Amino acid sequence: MAEVINPVIPNRADDDKYVYFHSGSKVTYRKIAEKPTSFTSIPTIDIADIDSESLEVRKQIASRIYDACHNVGFFYVKNHGIPKHIVDSTFEILKRFFSLDLETKLDAHVQKNPAIRGYEPMLETRLDPRTKGDIKEAFTMGDCVMEPEQDYTGKTGLPPPPNITKPQNIWPRNAPFWREGLYQYYNQVLPLAMKLVRIFALAFHLPETEFDQMFKFPITGMRALYYPPTPADGDSHNVGLGAHSDFSWITLVLQDAVPALEVLNQDGVWIDAPPQPNTLVCNVGQYLERQTNGKFPATVHRVRNKTGLERYSLPFFLTMDPDVDLGVMDCCIEDGEEPKFEKINVGDLYIRRVLPARDKHPTSIRYKDVPQDQWKYDLLLS
Repeated sequence: MAEVINPVIPNRADDDKYVYFHSGSKVTYRKIAEKPTSFTSIPTIDIADIDSESLEVRKQIASRIYDACHNVGFFYVKNHGIPKHIVDSTFEILKRFFSLDLETKLDAHVQKNPAIRGYEPMLETRLDPRTKGDIKEAFTMGDCVMEPEQDYTGKTGLPPPPNITKPQNIWPRNAPFWREGLYQYYNQVLPLAMKLVRIFALAFHLPETEFDQMFKFPITGMRALYYPPTPADGDSHNVGLGAHSDFSWITLVLQDAVPALEVLNQDGVWIDAPPQPNTLVCNVGQYLERQTNGKFPATVHRVRNKTGLERYSLPFFLTMDPDVDLGVMDCCIEDGEEPKFEKINVGDLYIRRVLPARDKHPTSIRYKDVPQDQWKYDLLLS
């Protein structure tokens, strides 16, 4: 790995020697290597046979995914099985929603929702402190035990937890098409992600069902994103979404035909991840990095729309159940090696990552003076 400088912040004059990225609540910089040796492109993996009756065929897919996650932390997913008409209609509803008047969108403002779901106006977040803010609009929805589209009881055999008394998602009242359209895609991408969970188990030579008990009703997030045209001036501080690694287990990104995604390699060099037709982009998140003792890096990435065109994307974030206590897998600890990460509750780590990135949100403001080790996942459910 390239050198990580923390917490020393380089002078602005040294911007060309360091790359900033958001790493939880810490300020983190990576020095750019003078002689780069790391990856220079993102691999593509065909998963057309993910449902093959042959275990050996599924293991072959798992082996390719292992190599991609270990060496890069990113890969394109080809032949993912989500119908093209669903993908096309999803982009249509993204365009329709973000073209609505601001008043309609603000009806579901993220600050009205304790779970930090809903609409985020332009510059609401700022992952790179050197910028005025992230140049994008966003809308987030995710797991909810009360919404019928997610069938909590059918999946778990249990009634919704009694401490959750209202939906965790918020929806604009005057745009009913939005909820319907997002769920049309959500209910396609979630089953795909769960198939990948089993493939990842095979990648570690574990039983295919090894992780099933960790994903009974997992934390999910789906974030619709709109990036407006921005000047194609090459300014590295003009970003749609600042450099960061995902606080998920894995992420699956649906992106349109406008290139903007960039991935940071181990040498501190930005590598383009241009759209490939009929693919998703999959990347490792911080939970999987911890679980693998760093063998699968949660690779830093950013969005910089230099095209002068509008851009839309839809990342789906999958993380295990919030009550899971996550530790490093034995199979990822080499002889003589120690775990690099302590065991931690999934939900508690989640809130320690999501709140610092939403410093304007009432939940963040309410608990800003409370030590992070006292933050609990239930703060998002009240």
